[in-house]
Amino acid sequence: MISCKLYIFPKRRNSTKQPTNITPYELDGEIKQTFSPLSLAITFNFGSINPPPYNYARIDALDRYYFIENWTYVGGLWVGSFTTDVLATFKTQIGNSEQFVTRAYSRYDASIIDTTYLSKTEDIDRQYSTLTPMDFWGADPLADNGMIVVGVIGASSNGLGPTSYYAMSLPVFNSLMTQMLSNISWAGISVTEISAELQKALINPIQYIVSAKWYPINAASFNQGAAVTAVQLGYWSFTLSGTAHLLSTVASSWVIRQSELSIPKSSQTLGNAGARLQYLNLSPFAEYTFKFLPFGVFPLDSTDLFGMSYLGIRVSANLISGDAVLALAVKSATGTYFFDNKPILVTQGQIGVDIPLAQITIDAQKWKNGLASAGASVVSGVASMLGG
Repeated sequence: MISCKLYIFPKRRNSTKQPTNITPYELDGEIKQTFSPLSLAITFNFGSINPPPYNYARIDALDRYYFIENWTYVGGLWVGSFTTDVLATFKTQIGNSEQFVTRAYSRYDASIIDTTYLSKTEDIDRQYSTLTPMDFWGADPLADNGMIVVGVIGASSNGLGPTSYYAMSLPVFNSLMTQMLSNISWAGISVTEISAELQKALINPIQYIVSAKWYPINAASFNQGAAVTAVQLGYWSFTLSGTAHLLSTVASSWVIRQSELSIPKSSQTLGNAGARLQYLNLSPFAEYTFKFLPFGVFPLDSTDLFGMSYLGIRVSANLISGDAVLALAVKSATGTYFFDNKPILVTQGQIGVDIPLAQITIDAQKWKNGLASAGASVVSGVASMLGG
């Protein structure tokens, strides 16, 4: 004879749950044949032909829990088919061991991709995080603003080599061009020696300008280099209609702009309900694309963005050459950007837009009109390059 504790205890097969809060029906049974502790048949006398309602058992002598798989009526007695409930029997040992649990209800790791659920291609969730050119650069390419950096050859001791570079607003640049080309009196040559028209034919001030580049930078907020009100052009000095900045050092010729974007998340991963679904922000469920013109359009690795809140954007630009380096880094809500030692993307581009300069003597009014037209076309053209 063997003592058994019988239960009415529904439970899942993949659970370690034990019937700790249920009062069992205790009854002695008889094992009439050779048996294994893992699976055995026990005969009981319930004194009734009605099928026993019990589906679970505990046998203290064998220190095991059992599922009762079936009841069979034989000669007035009921025979139960017992199979070991391994998870309940060894619950303590399982809890004390280290295992890889593929699925669990009480605990989870949201970074593990769950492939049990089916994916659907409809109702694609598109999320965007945007930053305007004005927010990043401080200037709007679609408007008549920005900054011009002019490289001129002149009698200045503060130049970078033989060329001095001045940063100024577009109106100040236009005023300088008008002053240079509207008349020739600035040359200081008497009309008794040579006529003004001949002077215009012989003297070309544009030849002293080696470069002119437009940048999407707010000139009013630019304060690098020494503030000046005149430009040394060749042998002459031209008074400006406003303030310019002489980029006399290598450091002053570099600008750094930095901002950030919030990293979009799948709507299914938000709130308490989405705590278990964070893996939906990983590939193949999520794809990330970063667009920053004129640098280009770049796919981003979802694993670099996982668990992060913000995408940091840093552009380091050389105002003389127009070359720039774009670096991306990520951080958590309270983290720090590491652009130099942990960037997720580094690429080069050109943000300086060349303004065409004619190397011949032209009519001043035509130059002024042409400059306005060229400026408008440059600003319009660069809008598509820098507008993203």
